[in-house]
Parts: sequence; structure tokens; C-alpha cells
Amino acid sequence: MENGELVLIDYVGKADGEIFDLSDEEKAEEHGINKQGKEFKPIPVLVGEDYVIEGLEEEIQDMEVGEEREVEIPAEKAYGKREADNMDTFPEKEFEKQGVQVNVGEQIQIGRRTGRVISKGSGRVRIDFNHPLAGKDLEYWVRVNEKVEDDEEKARKIFEYRLGHGEIEFDGNKATIVHKHEDDGHSHELPEEMKDGIREEITQFTSIEEVEFDE
Repeated sequence: MENGELVLIDYVGKADGEIFDLSDEEKAEEHGINKQGKEFKPIPVLVGEDYVIEGLEEEIQDMEVGEEREVEIPAEKAYGKREADNMDTFPEKEFEKQGVQVNVGEQIQIGRRTGRVISKGSGRVRIDFNHPLAGKDLEYWVRVNEKVEDDEEKARKIFEYRLGHGEIEFDGNKATIVHKHEDDGHSHELPEEMKDGIREEITQFTSIEEVEFDE
């Protein structure tokens, strides 16, 4: 696979022998995974654009449509090593002021970072902001199902991956992304950085020349 090509893949990811994520319904049934509330479908990978972890993308680049394989990916090419700099300690009273109850093992949002509470005591809360899979070697089963050739469908898959909600409409070489997202009755516009990223990928890797947002 060449950079800029878009393929649809199915996968099963394991850490320490336990499945942490998968896209294929048959594999879920095979492994006795609870399917309730989960949508199973192939995921798009725009090769060279970091849609998946580095080690998995390298494997996909070396595969053909219809091929499947099992691979081992070292932590360095997955979610990186666990870094001490990504662990912080906070006064417990700061959470109490905000009416937030913190418990060991739970995830918590601090600013724009999400972490896991790893200890609590003596008036202090220790939070680990490393990715949950940091420091782990991973195992993947991966299958390349299809290469998307049609430019409108390719643009649609980019839009779905990057945004996940709303609609995309086409008129010749122009695409319009209709985004009407409300939360508690308040509408929210997409960050300009996100819009620029979607616009750049669609115009760079398809024949679509213009992308506008209808918010």
C-alpha cells in the first residue's frame, strides 16, 4: 500500500493476551465478547496519516487487499513507553472544592488531559496520564478488506473517521460538511484546527477541490 491510499481493515488487538479492541463481529462471537451497544465495522486507514499506531501501519503498508496476518508490535511502535513525566500529584482538597469524588482506578479529566487515579492518601491524589497501553507490547490480527478507489467515498471515509457525526454532501468537485451538534441546547462549532485538518486531507488525497462547513 502506498501513502495516500485509503483501505478498510478489520482487526483484533490484544495486550497481555487479553483483547482490548476489535472491529470484526465474527471475531467477537468467536472470543465470547459482549456485543451489546457496540457497532462492528471495518475502520478506514489513510496510509501515512497516522490513523493507526506506527507498527500496525507499517504492516498494512506491506499487505495486499484480502490478506490477513498476525503481528507483534513493540511498545515503541505502539503507544510508547510509560513516562514518569506523565504522572502528576494533586492536592485532594482541589477536587473537594469542585465537588469531585476521586477513587483509585477511575479515569478523570484534568483540563484537556485524561488520566487514571493510581493512588490516593495523605491528602494527595496521584494521576497517571500515560496512555493505558503505554509500555505494553501488543498483538494484532489484521485483515485488509478493501481499497477505496472512488473519491467521494474516500472523502466520506475521511470525514467519518475524523468527525464521526454530521453529513457530507457533494456537488461536483466541492464537498459540504453539515455539522449541527448541540449539547444541553447549545450549539458548538468545530475548532478551526479540526476543520483545517479535514479539509487538507480531503483536498490532498481525493479529486475534491473545495471543502466547506455548514454549521
